[in-house]
Amino acid sequence: MMKRPILIAASPNTQSDDIALAFKGVLQPWKWYEPAYTNELESRLSLDYNSEAITFDSARSAFYSYLKSLELEEGSEVILPAFSCMVVANAVLWAGLRPIFVDCNKVDFNYDLEDLEKKISERTKVIVLQHSFGFPENVAKIRSIVGENVKIVEDLAHSLGGTSQEGKLGTLADAAIITFGIEKVISGVRGGMLLVRNEEMATKIREMRAKLPRFPFLKTFASLLNPLLWELIIPTYNLGFGKFTLGRMLTALFHALGLLGNMIETCEYKACKPNWLPSPISPVLAKLALNQYEKLETFNKHRCEIASIYKDELGIKDMKDNNVFLRFPVLVHDRCEVTAITKAEGIVLGDWYKSILYAPKSSLEGLKYIEGSCPNAEELANKIVNLPTHIRLDPEHARSIAKLVKPYIL
Repeated sequence: MMKRPILIAASPNTQSDDIALAFKGVLQPWKWYEPAYTNELESRLSLDYNSEAITFDSARSAFYSYLKSLELEEGSEVILPAFSCMVVANAVLWAGLRPIFVDCNKVDFNYDLEDLEKKISERTKVIVLQHSFGFPENVAKIRSIVGENVKIVEDLAHSLGGTSQEGKLGTLADAAIITFGIEKVISGVRGGMLLVRNEEMATKIREMRAKLPRFPFLKTFASLLNPLLWELIIPTYNLGFGKFTLGRMLTALFHALGLLGNMIETCEYKACKPNWLPSPISPVLAKLALNQYEKLETFNKHRCEIASIYKDELGIKDMKDNNVFLRFPVLVHDRCEVTAITKAEGIVLGDWYKSILYAPKSSLEGLKYIEGSCPNAEELANKIVNLPTHIRLDPEHARSIAKLVKPYIL
C-alpha cells in the first residue's frame, strides 16, 4: 500500500504556500472582504484572456448571471452536454430557460455532432462547450452548426490554460466560465468567473452583481479551513483497520460539523436555488485562487507529463500530446473491481461522470433530462474512471496506477 493515499478530489492542488495562505486567512477575518483581492484576480485574468473578467461565488453563478444579462424569452433553449455536471443545468433552469441535452461521442467525450444537429432549433439561443477532461471542442465547427446568432460559452472547468489548433481555450467564443472549485484546475476552494469581451454587457453584469448578497461569512470560514483539514485527513486516511481509519473518521466528523463545506447544496438536487446564490466571490478566496493561478503553467506542465506516462503505460497511441488533462479518462470493463483494487492500494480514482449529469436518478426529471435521449453518455457512465494528474502525484505513482488499471482497459 502506498504510504500516502492518493485521493483525486481531496484538495489535490494544495501545496505548502497555499496552506500558509489559508492559515493566515483564518487568523485574519477582518481582511476577508477586502476588494483589492478580487480586483487583483480580475485584472490578471482580464489581461491574460483579453476579456472583461467578473468574479462570482461559483461558475454556475457566473453562467446564471450571463444568461440573465441576455434577457432571453422565457423557455428559450440552452444546449448542454449530458456527460457533465448538474450545476450548469440548474443555472439554466434558474434563469427560466430550457436545457437541451446533447449526447457525447465515444472518442473524446465531447459533443456528438450528429446529435447536436438534430437538437438545434429556432429556440436555441446558447450552447455550452465543456472541453471534456481537457479535450478541446472544435469551436469553429460548432459555430458552423449552430449559426452566428447562438451564443457560445466555453466552460473551462476541465481546461483552464489549455489550447487547441484554434488558439487559447477561453478566447474562442462569446464568453467563458471558470471555476475555482476545490478539485478543479486551480482552486480557491469556492469561486468562479465570467469572461466576456463585450464591455457594455460586462458593465450590465457588474451592476447586477453589485446588488447581490455578500458571500456568507461562515461559508468563507469553512472554505479557508478546507485545505487545512485535508492536510490532517490525508496522512491518516488509511491509519487503522479496514474502513475504521483515523482519516475516515475525521472526514465524517468534519462533514458532520459542516467544516468541509458543500460544493453542491442539498436543495440543488431538486433544481432549487439557494437564497444566497448567486453572490460575489469572497475576496479572501479570490486571493487563494490567484495564488494558484500563478502556478497554472507549472500545474499544467505536470499534468501533461503524467498524461504522457499514462498513454505510454496503457498503450494509448491516438491521443494528442498537448491536451491538458484535469483528469485522465479511461474506459474499463468492470469499474467496481477497478476501484476496489485501487482503493486497496490507497488510491481513490475519479468517477466523472458515473451518472447522467453526475446526479441521482431522482434528480433527472427536475433537470429536464429525458432518459434514453443520450445513449452514448448513458453507456459510458457505466465504464469510465478518471486517473489523477494533479501536482502532488509523482511519476512513479502514475506508473503504479496505470499498471493496476491496465488489465481492465477497454
